[in-house]
Amino acid sequence: MTSLEIELQPVERIYGGGMFFGFEHADAVFAFFHEWTSRVPETMTSSVGMIGYPPIPVFPEPLRGRHVVHVRFATTDLADGPELVRPWRDVAPTLLEHVGELPYSEAGSIYREPNFAHYYDGNSVLLSELNPQVLTAVRELAGADAPVSCIVDLRHLGGALSRSPKVANAVSFRDAQYILRVLSSPEGIELSDVRATHERIDEAVADWTLGRAPNFVYGRRDADDFRSELYEKAVLDRLSSLKAVYDPANVFRRNQNIEPTV
Repeated sequence: MTSLEIELQPVERIYGGGMFFGFEHADAVFAFFHEWTSRVPETMTSSVGMIGYPPIPVFPEPLRGRHVVHVRFATTDLADGPELVRPWRDVAPTLLEHVGELPYSEAGSIYREPNFAHYYDGNSVLLSELNPQVLTAVRELAGADAPVSCIVDLRHLGGALSRSPKVANAVSFRDAQYILRVLSSPEGIELSDVRATHERIDEAVADWTLGRAPNFVYGRRDADDFRSELYEKAVLDRLSSLKAVYDPANVFRRNQNIEPTV
């Protein structure tokens, strides 16, 4: 890649934030997320996360030592945003809420991620739909009782991402409606145990999996890991042909490598 050309949207403020629920309400939160995302306009983007917080002062007091479900929202529709989010307050009692209008420059605050360095191993799968069996598998295999502590991030896709661009590019699996990311810290745990836990989740949602997202592969991986799962065949064939023209010796290979066509 030698250059990027990006078309920006004129957005100064957004309506967004999130709500934290106790893990005991995970079933209700996941079920409502499924129903709610099926009907909201594409001006609203959202995700639901699941994480266990250690009991340390760096985190807000209501979350310390608890396994929680965190629903996140963002919309450019300042007028309708509050009403779109309002039904979430009836799903279950919230532990903490941070929702309101904010400058676009503060959009990164919506996820409330820690501001210190942390290392994870993990992966993602792109889902054709959010079947109830997917939600059950995520709650049971990556929830509070998982053998390895997991951080879950389930994001709603669709919208402009689902539409073909004017100029062909390397994005695959545009039919995916959701992306499921599962991460774990390998500190003090065998990496094989971490990946075995993640593989069980992958197997449980395999019937609804279209592929994986190359931007969400974490940890040290071999160059050919997941190659056939990161791109649709037609896209991979095109990229391999381009690689043969611009990098026939495969100099740029320290990544999820695409080998040049021989």
